[in-house]
Amino acid sequence: MVYREHAPSEALKGVVDRYWFFRCSGPDVETSVQQCIPLGVSELIVNLRGTTRAFVNGQWERMPDTRVVGMQREPLKWVASGNCLMMGVRLLPEAAIEVFGAPLKVVDPMFMGTRDLFGPGLHQALEPVVEAQDEAGAIALMEDFLMQRLARGTRSSVRLSSAMQQMRGHGLGFDHRTLGDKLFVCDRQAQRLFKEHLGLSPVAYHRIVRFRKAYEQATERTIERWSDLAFDLGYSDQAHFNRDFKTFAGVTPGSLQEGKAPFYLLRRRFSESLQGLFFL
Repeated sequence: MVYREHAPSEALKGVVDRYWFFRCSGPDVETSVQQCIPLGVSELIVNLRGTTRAFVNGQWERMPDTRVVGMQREPLKWVASGNCLMMGVRLLPEAAIEVFGAPLKVVDPMFMGTRDLFGPGLHQALEPVVEAQDEAGAIALMEDFLMQRLARGTRSSVRLSSAMQQMRGHGLGFDHRTLGDKLFVCDRQAQRLFKEHLGLSPVAYHRIVRFRKAYEQATERTIERWSDLAFDLGYSDQAHFNRDFKTFAGVTPGSLQEGKAPFYLLRRRFSESLQGLFFL
């Protein structure tokens, strides 16, 4: 199995968090169980080859070849087979609203087919991406698609965008007064703004953003004292930190770092350039 991430072009840095590709070999081989976790983004995923299944409501079901993911709130287990190759686009929430032309509260937080949400139009517009010959080509075609969608003129709330950017980029700790000051609205209006656009409360969104920071640090370096990391990220104590990690990753921080997680953790390969990429 190979998993790779790529940065977006300069023009789409405020829209796309990351592009990613997942590949497994062998037409008759099914991967070990993988796990998607909440990262505070929405996703657009295209199966370029093979099939994928997800464990939903106590059973395995096939996922649509072209699908979108709303604001994920819990881990999702999945497997791939058939010499699978997938491309994913992690969209910042405020940008996803503009790309989809709809609030994220109407997008299933686990996944739903693009046909179910948008009809055949968007699905057909993505067909050139499926025909791409390499990662660079697929990304270029995807960026053309995204630019065309953004040009349609749907705009997300400026106040909402500002608040989310503060939470992501500057470590804004959530409290009613700080959020209200940023949005220039009362607490009730702030709650309604987030729920109408994201389907999440401000507290829930902030918990996911903070968890992502913890998860990335836990997978990129050895943590000597989890209590120190919890304090650095603004948790009131390590118990709350552990609770969020278990909720969103499905495992404890220690189990993840010790390699005892009940799923295979892919080694992330990140590239700022598009040179030397494998052919699809």
